[in-house]
Amino acid sequence: MKQIRPMDAVVALYSDSEHELSEAIIASLSRAIFGGEQFKPAGPAQIAISRVSHRLLKWTTHCRKAKGENYEGGAYDNPILKRSGHPYARALLDSSCREAESLVEGGDPMNGPYMMIPPEILKAGTTWDRLFLNSVQGRDVQLRFIWETQATYDAVKSRLKNEGGVVRLKAIAAGTGLSMIVAYDRLIRDGYDPARIIVRITDREKSNIDKTNRILAKLSSTRERHSDAKFEGGISAGIEDIFEEESEGAPLLGAQYDVITAVGILEYLQGFTCGTTERRLKLEQPVEAATAQILVARLAGMTTDSAALIVNTFRPHSSTRILELFGRRFDYRHRENLSALLASANFGTPRLVGSGNIYDVEVYEKRASSPG
Repeated sequence: MKQIRPMDAVVALYSDSEHELSEAIIASLSRAIFGGEQFKPAGPAQIAISRVSHRLLKWTTHCRKAKGENYEGGAYDNPILKRSGHPYARALLDSSCREAESLVEGGDPMNGPYMMIPPEILKAGTTWDRLFLNSVQGRDVQLRFIWETQATYDAVKSRLKNEGGVVRLKAIAAGTGLSMIVAYDRLIRDGYDPARIIVRITDREKSNIDKTNRILAKLSSTRERHSDAKFEGGISAGIEDIFEEESEGAPLLGAQYDVITAVGILEYLQGFTCGTTERRLKLEQPVEAATAQILVARLAGMTTDSAALIVNTFRPHSSTRILELFGRRFDYRHRENLSALLASANFGTPRLVGSGNIYDVEVYEKRASSPG
């Protein structure tokens, strides 16, 4: 693979062109994830730098003055971030809409940390790339991606070996679904029968699904099995808001899946938490219609009795306070909170896949429902 910077790799991956480069990026990600290399969370020195960065950004960040009711692309300003010119910095300062200011939105900049996983792309990164994409939280985002991908692959592989028939997978609120794509690509390249693997990638944002479909249409392992149909086999992607009864993906809510990934969504949902941004900052916390309990109930309704559910915790940590400076709001959970939440929907004792400074990734096996 030619030398390429992280954000350039993201742009190439989700473009309509760059077929060979996209193949090389996926292959490089796969080698790093499945090659046995040991990835570690950020250490004490990097955590100390993060604390200093938080203080500096706190001193230099201020709110913009709104002009009437027109949305100007974000409520925050910071001269240091603006001077960097980095796409991730722009994503922190500018949101797609007022309603999304409390979220770490998907899209190209948020996929940047994943590109730091392949050694050849990491080496090409600039100082700003390392500060933004390989920070304490950036490193944990990479680890979460690696563990999610490995856990998905292992769960499908086990079922293909030990059970007959088709294995159905689903990624909800998956952004561009890159983890699921890498896992599927690896399964196909390892010789598993593609006729026995059905994959559905969903997200509520059309822009994310458009990017997913572009990459599926140009990878050799997916383009011949890429389907836009509702549930007709292969690997497909479509718009779905799991909390909406009447969405494009609503008919699929009745489908039964063997493996589901729900990574990066629970940190925005109330219920079974050990703390919240609003509570820490003594801000008003509005009551939201979409809650963690509702999500888990939906997941229980679309999984088989022996399904594997792959999820993550989101522990309170000093590095997340940097994101809170820019209006992001989180619902924090330790492993105990997550276990209590999922036990309410008949998901049993979890298996820990990996643990970082902020995220743990766990696999929950669903318990068979008791008769009567």
